[in-house]
Amino acid sequence: MKRRLMTGLLGLLPLGLIACGAATTGTPDGGRPPLPTGAEVRFPAAPANAYLTLLTEGGQSVYQISVGVGKTSAEVDPARWTATSAQAVAVETLIPAGTTAAPTVSAAGTKVLLLHWLMWRDANTNGTRDAGEDLALLSHDRVAYASADVTVDFTTTTPNMHQTWTLKSGWSRAEHYVYLPRDTATYQRTLSSSSLNRTTLHLPTPVTSQ
Repeated sequence: MKRRLMTGLLGLLPLGLIACGAATTGTPDGGRPPLPTGAEVRFPAAPANAYLTLLTEGGQSVYQISVGVGKTSAEVDPARWTATSAQAVAVETLIPAGTTAAPTVSAAGTKVLLLHWLMWRDANTNGTRDAGEDLALLSHDRVAYASADVTVDFTTTTPNMHQTWTLKSGWSRAEHYVYLPRDTATYQRTLSSSSLNRTTLHLPTPVTSQ
């Protein structure tokens, strides 16, 4: 009786192994599939020959992927741009000119880097982002790096806006939020590190809007 039971179990074992393996699709070379990064960029349906690129404020691309036609989102890999933290500068140098008073910085000299997403269409299919190929899409959110936790507070005259940046140490998505309180002409804007690494590109709007 025991021998029959063992024979039956051994006969079922390969089937069980096959069933577990069937749920996972490997890479073409037989390796494990890549794990989801949890980072995503969303946008209107992409045209043919579209690319999603991450840029410094100076326009340097630090990461880029192609986007399939009709796609409305793309998973991105934060590990691919972490080395650009070497380009971070003192946060004081990123504060725009025209503040109404001296800005306050919780940790003076904190190194910060702000990056932004852009989509473009390779209209002439030469593999290069040329003039006129940028799509009219943007986000006021930023991909941010900070060498330490830091809070920056300042007010500008143009636009008439009070801003508070609250950035966590390391890399994060800095989420833009702005509103105009009742009975005042001064907008309130925050740029704060968020645990949700999802950015949405939309048609151009001023920084005074969502």
